[in-house]
Amino acid sequence: MTTVSPDRIEDVVAAVREHSRVVAHGARTKAPLVAEEPGALYIDTTRLRGVVEYDPGEFTFTALAGTPLSEIQALLAENGQHLPFDPPLACAGATLGGTVAAAINGSGRLRFGGVRDFVIGVRFVDGTGKLVRGGGKVVKNAAGFDLPKLMVGSLGRLGVLIELSFKVFPAPPAWRTIRVKCAGVEDAVTVMAELGRRPFDLEALDLEPPGTLVLRVSGDEAMLDVHAARVGAATGRPFEVVAGADEEGYWQGLRDFAWAPQECWIAKVPLTLRRLPELERVLAARDIARRYAVAGNVAWLAWPVERPRTELDLAGLSGLFVRGPALDGASPWIGPTNVGAAIFARRVKDALDPDGRFPPLVPDVRAVSAAAS
Repeated sequence: MTTVSPDRIEDVVAAVREHSRVVAHGARTKAPLVAEEPGALYIDTTRLRGVVEYDPGEFTFTALAGTPLSEIQALLAENGQHLPFDPPLACAGATLGGTVAAAINGSGRLRFGGVRDFVIGVRFVDGTGKLVRGGGKVVKNAAGFDLPKLMVGSLGRLGVLIELSFKVFPAPPAWRTIRVKCAGVEDAVTVMAELGRRPFDLEALDLEPPGTLVLRVSGDEAMLDVHAARVGAATGRPFEVVAGADEEGYWQGLRDFAWAPQECWIAKVPLTLRRLPELERVLAARDIARRYAVAGNVAWLAWPVERPRTELDLAGLSGLFVRGPALDGASPWIGPTNVGAAIFARRVKDALDPDGRFPPLVPDVRAVSAAAS
């Protein structure tokens, strides 16, 4: 395997033009998503780092794709700002470009949306070696095709990310976490559905199976304890309020996947609240460590590396392995895919990477669409 670590944009452009197979990656904190391509040139983007432009007054910044999230978060914190989608693995060295390419969010996406809602501009090198710009560096930008959104979740299959522009939000003065004890998963789902109909503006709503709901609220320190108690009481179940270092430490542990055993893959599985009880029964029977986030719309699974992946297919799941050991050429995709979406994705891939320099899409949309035709 040949790897280059360019520190200039011109060198990335040249590398793509000069090689027929290219795999781009950042700090490899999400190793299963880095494609195994024998004979390919691997482009390590971690030397393309640094904040290019930051205007706290406009709540926007532009940074190179290899910039560590931790550096960006520290800069924003100095100005009382943050990334509300709560990106995981920052402490492990995750980069800005890798976070966008993997479309990975934390529990904080509940209130304000995910990474796709904060990317406003992008520069990337496409499969022809052309440097492409989409979007802009300001929030009020609506010119042209929405390339920034297209690159979210692209997994390096459409181009090499070079530079990204984001909007940011003011950081709340303080947070509180409310832990609610429910009778079980069915009771927890009932409470989550009820909370969704209440005007509480929750920052996060997660479920520790089988029956502990974890809510997060924010606001002014002077009134926050009263607000947290009101939210907890509205559930009609026993609750406790957590503050300070214990409160922040809990959510940092979630961002780091501290709840998961070391020797496992972490899988991200889209979900609905209606399906959650059925999935919980399946996973509990298999003794799989798991968490449910974003009001039951995302399941995080810690899948032991020694367990057959086919068990996930049998459970009817679809999603991605996003953390853990490399997959030795296997696809990180779990389960079936939507054929219509696959056909559209193939058209986009053919437009941006006509010669197939970058790895096949995940899942392999050519195979899916060919089987459907």
